[in-house]
Amino acid sequence: MMDYKLITWDKAGSVGRITLNRPAQLNAINVQMMVELLDALDVSESDEGVRVVVLTGAGRSFCAGDDLKGMGTPGFEHRTEPDEVKQYVYGRGRWVQAVDAIRRLPKPVIGMIRGHAWGGGLNLALACDLRVVSESASFCAPFVRWGMATGCNLLPYFVGIGVAMEMALTGEALDAQRAERLGIANRVVPDEQLEEATLELANKLAAGPPRALGFTKAAVVKGWWREP
Repeated sequence: MMDYKLITWDKAGSVGRITLNRPAQLNAINVQMMVELLDALDVSESDEGVRVVVLTGAGRSFCAGDDLKGMGTPGFEHRTEPDEVKQYVYGRGRWVQAVDAIRRLPKPVIGMIRGHAWGGGLNLALACDLRVVSESASFCAPFVRWGMATGCNLLPYFVGIGVAMEMALTGEALDAQRAERLGIANRVVPDEQLEEATLELANKLAAGPPRALGFTKAAVVKGWWREP
Protein backbone atom coordinates (compact mmCIF):
# COMPACT_ATOMS: atom_id res chain seq x y z
CA MET A 1 0.00 0.00 0.00
CA MET A 2 1.25 3.47 -0.86
CA ASP A 3 1.58 6.26 1.67
CA TYR A 4 -1.60 8.03 0.62
CA LYS A 5 -1.75 11.82 0.68
CA LEU A 6 -4.86 12.63 -1.36
CA ILE A 7 -7.10 9.68 -0.52
CA THR A 8 -7.75 7.53 2.53
CA TRP A 9 -8.36 3.78 2.71
CA ASP A 10 -9.82 1.97 5.67
CA LYS A 11 -11.81 -1.15 6.46
CA ALA A 12 -14.70 -1.83 8.81
CA GLY A 13 -15.61 -5.50 8.90
CA SER A 14 -15.94 -6.71 5.33
CA VAL A 15 -16.40 -3.22 3.86
CA GLY A 16 -13.45 -1.27 2.52
CA ARG A 17 -13.77 2.48 2.09
CA ILE A 18 -11.84 4.68 -0.29
CA THR A 19 -12.28 8.41 0.29
CA LEU A 20 -11.11 11.06 -2.14
CA ASN A 21 -9.51 13.53 0.25
CA ARG A 22 -9.10 17.02 -1.21
CA PRO A 23 -12.16 18.63 0.37
CA ALA A 24 -10.94 22.20 -0.11
CA GLN A 25 -10.84 21.51 -3.87
CA LEU A 26 -14.13 19.57 -3.84
CA ASN A 27 -11.98 16.46 -4.36
CA ALA A 28 -10.92 17.60 -7.82
CA ILE A 29 -8.85 15.02 -9.68
CA ASN A 30 -5.13 15.31 -10.24
CA VAL A 31 -2.48 12.79 -11.27
CA GLN A 32 -1.47 11.86 -7.73
CA MET A 33 -5.02 11.28 -6.55
CA MET A 34 -5.76 8.87 -9.38
CA VAL A 35 -2.46 6.99 -8.93
CA GLU A 36 -3.36 6.55 -5.26
CA LEU A 37 -6.92 5.52 -6.15
CA LEU A 38 -5.64 2.83 -8.50
CA ASP A 39 -3.38 1.51 -5.73
CA ALA A 40 -6.26 1.49 -3.23
CA LEU A 41 -8.40 -0.47 -5.67
CA ASP A 42 -5.59 -3.03 -5.98
CA VAL A 43 -5.35 -3.22 -2.19
CA SER A 44 -9.12 -3.72 -1.95
CA GLU A 45 -8.98 -6.53 -4.50
CA SER A 46 -6.09 -8.37 -2.88
CA ASP A 47 -7.49 -8.11 0.67
CA GLU A 48 -9.64 -11.24 1.01
CA GLY A 49 -11.36 -9.71 4.01
CA VAL A 50 -12.86 -6.96 1.87
CA ARG A 51 -16.06 -8.06 0.17
CA VAL A 52 -17.53 -4.68 -0.78
CA VAL A 53 -15.90 -1.32 -1.50
CA VAL A 54 -17.44 2.09 -0.83
CA LEU A 55 -16.07 5.01 -2.86
CA THR A 56 -16.80 8.49 -1.54
CA GLY A 57 -15.42 11.98 -1.13
CA ALA A 58 -14.44 13.98 1.94
CA GLY A 59 -16.36 17.12 2.79
CA ARG A 60 -19.32 18.45 0.86
CA SER A 61 -18.70 16.89 -2.56
CA PHE A 62 -17.98 13.52 -4.11
CA CYS A 63 -15.74 14.84 -6.89
CA ALA A 64 -15.91 18.04 -8.96
CA GLY A 65 -13.90 16.62 -11.88
CA ASP A 66 -10.41 17.40 -13.14
CA ASP A 67 -8.38 20.02 -11.30
CA LEU A 68 -8.03 22.50 -14.13
CA LYS A 69 -5.74 24.70 -12.01
CA GLY A 70 -3.13 22.03 -11.54
CA MET A 71 -3.06 18.35 -12.46
CA GLY A 72 0.52 17.86 -11.36
CA THR A 73 2.20 17.65 -7.96
CA PRO A 74 5.88 16.97 -7.14
CA GLY A 75 6.63 13.42 -8.16
CA PHE A 76 3.33 13.13 -10.01
CA GLU A 77 3.83 15.54 -12.86
CA HIS A 78 1.24 15.99 -15.57
CA ARG A 79 3.09 15.08 -18.74
CA THR A 80 1.82 16.12 -22.14
CA GLU A 81 2.27 13.45 -24.79
CA PRO A 82 2.36 14.03 -28.57
CA ASP A 83 -0.75 11.90 -29.08
CA GLU A 84 -3.52 13.84 -27.30
CA VAL A 85 -6.06 11.03 -27.56
CA LYS A 86 -3.66 8.49 -26.08
CA GLN A 87 -2.76 10.98 -23.34
CA TYR A 88 -6.44 11.52 -22.49
CA VAL A 89 -7.16 7.81 -22.19
CA TYR A 90 -3.86 6.25 -21.11
CA GLY A 91 -1.93 9.11 -19.54
CA ARG A 92 -0.64 8.54 -16.03
CA GLY A 93 -3.31 9.21 -13.44
CA ARG A 94 -6.20 9.68 -15.86
CA TRP A 95 -9.64 8.97 -14.41
CA VAL A 96 -10.30 6.75 -17.44
CA GLN A 97 -8.00 4.14 -15.92
CA ALA A 98 -9.80 4.36 -12.58
CA VAL A 99 -13.17 3.84 -14.29
CA ASP A 100 -11.81 0.69 -15.93
CA ALA A 101 -10.29 -0.56 -12.65
CA ILE A 102 -13.55 -0.07 -10.75
CA ARG A 103 -15.51 -1.98 -13.35
CA ARG A 104 -12.94 -4.81 -13.43
CA LEU A 105 -12.79 -5.14 -9.63
CA PRO A 106 -14.41 -8.52 -8.79
CA LYS A 107 -16.21 -7.03 -5.82
CA PRO A 108 -19.21 -4.67 -5.68
CA VAL A 109 -18.33 -0.97 -5.52
CA ILE A 110 -20.88 1.43 -4.06
CA GLY A 111 -20.62 5.16 -4.69
CA MET A 112 -21.60 7.23 -1.63
CA ILE A 113 -22.32 10.53 -3.31
CA ARG A 114 -23.05 13.97 -1.97
CA GLY A 115 -22.58 17.35 -3.61
CA HIS A 116 -20.84 17.43 -6.98
CA ALA A 117 -20.37 14.43 -9.23
CA TRP A 118 -19.18 16.49 -12.18
CA GLY A 119 -16.92 15.83 -15.14
CA GLY A 120 -14.44 13.11 -14.24
CA GLY A 121 -16.33 12.76 -10.96
CA LEU A 122 -19.47 11.88 -12.92
CA ASN A 123 -17.54 9.16 -14.67
CA LEU A 124 -16.19 7.77 -11.39
CA ALA A 125 -19.74 7.72 -10.02
CA LEU A 126 -21.08 5.93 -13.08
CA ALA A 127 -18.26 3.36 -12.84
CA CYS A 128 -19.57 2.26 -9.43
CA ASP A 129 -21.96 -0.67 -9.44
CA LEU A 130 -24.49 1.07 -7.20
CA ARG A 131 -24.93 4.69 -6.13
CA VAL A 132 -26.47 5.92 -2.88
CA VAL A 133 -27.03 9.63 -3.31
CA SER A 134 -27.82 12.50 -0.97
CA GLU A 135 -30.62 14.91 -1.80
CA SER A 136 -28.08 17.69 -2.35
CA ALA A 137 -26.11 15.79 -5.01
CA SER A 138 -25.89 16.83 -8.64
CA PHE A 139 -24.53 15.13 -11.75
CA CYS A 140 -23.05 17.07 -14.64
CA ALA A 141 -20.95 16.71 -17.78
CA PRO A 142 -19.75 20.33 -17.96
CA PHE A 143 -16.94 19.85 -20.48
CA VAL A 144 -18.57 21.96 -23.19
CA ARG A 145 -18.55 24.93 -20.82
CA TRP A 146 -14.77 24.73 -20.84
CA GLY A 147 -14.52 24.33 -24.62
CA MET A 148 -13.58 20.67 -24.19
CA ALA A 149 -14.89 17.51 -25.84
CA THR A 150 -16.67 15.25 -23.38
CA GLY A 151 -15.75 11.75 -22.30
CA CYS A 152 -18.94 10.20 -20.89
CA ASN A 153 -19.12 6.86 -22.65
CA LEU A 154 -21.03 5.21 -19.77
CA LEU A 155 -23.70 7.91 -19.55
CA PRO A 156 -25.94 6.67 -22.44
CA TYR A 157 -26.21 3.25 -20.77
CA PHE A 158 -27.97 4.94 -17.84
CA VAL A 159 -30.01 7.74 -19.37
CA GLY A 160 -30.29 6.91 -23.09
CA ILE A 161 -28.74 8.73 -26.00
CA GLY A 162 -31.21 11.63 -25.91
CA VAL A 163 -30.57 12.72 -22.32
CA ALA A 164 -26.86 11.94 -22.62
CA MET A 165 -26.65 14.22 -25.64
CA GLU A 166 -28.59 16.92 -23.81
CA MET A 167 -26.24 16.77 -20.83
CA ALA A 168 -23.12 16.74 -23.00
CA LEU A 169 -24.17 19.57 -25.32
CA THR A 170 -25.67 21.90 -22.70
CA GLY A 171 -23.44 21.13 -19.71
CA GLU A 172 -26.48 21.41 -17.46
CA ALA A 173 -26.65 19.45 -14.22
CA LEU A 174 -29.16 16.86 -13.05
CA ASP A 175 -30.41 17.06 -9.47
CA ALA A 176 -30.65 13.94 -7.33
CA GLN A 177 -34.34 13.43 -7.94
CA ARG A 178 -34.06 13.43 -11.72
CA ALA A 179 -30.95 11.27 -11.47
CA GLU A 180 -33.00 8.71 -9.57
CA ARG A 181 -35.80 8.77 -12.15
CA LEU A 182 -33.26 8.22 -14.92
CA GLY A 183 -31.55 5.33 -13.15
CA ILE A 184 -28.26 6.97 -12.16
CA ALA A 185 -29.11 7.00 -8.45
CA ASN A 186 -30.18 3.69 -6.92
CA ARG A 187 -31.29 5.39 -3.73
CA VAL A 188 -31.74 9.05 -2.78
CA VAL A 189 -31.69 9.83 0.93
CA PRO A 190 -31.51 12.94 3.13
CA ASP A 191 -27.96 14.21 3.52
CA GLU A 192 -27.79 13.23 7.17
CA GLN A 193 -28.79 9.64 6.34
CA LEU A 194 -26.29 9.09 3.52
CA GLU A 195 -23.66 7.17 5.44
CA GLU A 196 -26.17 5.01 7.29
CA ALA A 197 -28.02 4.08 4.09
CA THR A 198 -24.79 3.35 2.23
CA LEU A 199 -23.36 1.13 4.95
CA GLU A 200 -26.67 -0.71 5.29
CA LEU A 201 -26.50 -1.61 1.60
CA ALA A 202 -22.77 -2.41 1.76
CA ASN A 203 -23.19 -4.77 4.71
CA LYS A 204 -26.13 -6.46 3.00
CA LEU A 205 -23.97 -7.19 -0.03
CA ALA A 206 -21.01 -8.19 2.12
CA ALA A 207 -23.17 -10.89 3.71
CA GLY A 208 -23.71 -12.47 0.29
CA PRO A 209 -21.58 -15.09 -1.49
CA PRO A 210 -18.47 -13.25 -2.72
CA ARG A 211 -17.68 -15.42 -5.75
CA ALA A 212 -21.27 -15.28 -6.95
CA LEU A 213 -21.29 -11.49 -6.55
CA GLY A 214 -18.02 -11.19 -8.46
CA PHE A 215 -19.14 -13.40 -11.33
CA THR A 216 -22.50 -11.64 -11.49
CA LYS A 217 -20.83 -8.23 -11.67
CA ALA A 218 -18.54 -9.42 -14.46
CA ALA A 219 -21.47 -10.87 -16.39
CA VAL A 220 -23.46 -7.64 -16.15
CA VAL A 221 -20.50 -5.40 -17.00
CA LYS A 222 -19.17 -7.51 -19.87
CA GLY A 223 -22.35 -9.24 -20.96
CA TRP A 224 -22.20 -12.64 -22.58
CA TRP A 225 -20.56 -11.43 -25.78
CA ARG A 226 -17.56 -13.49 -26.74
CA GLU A 227 -15.03 -12.49 -29.37
CA PRO A 228 -14.82 -15.04 -32.21
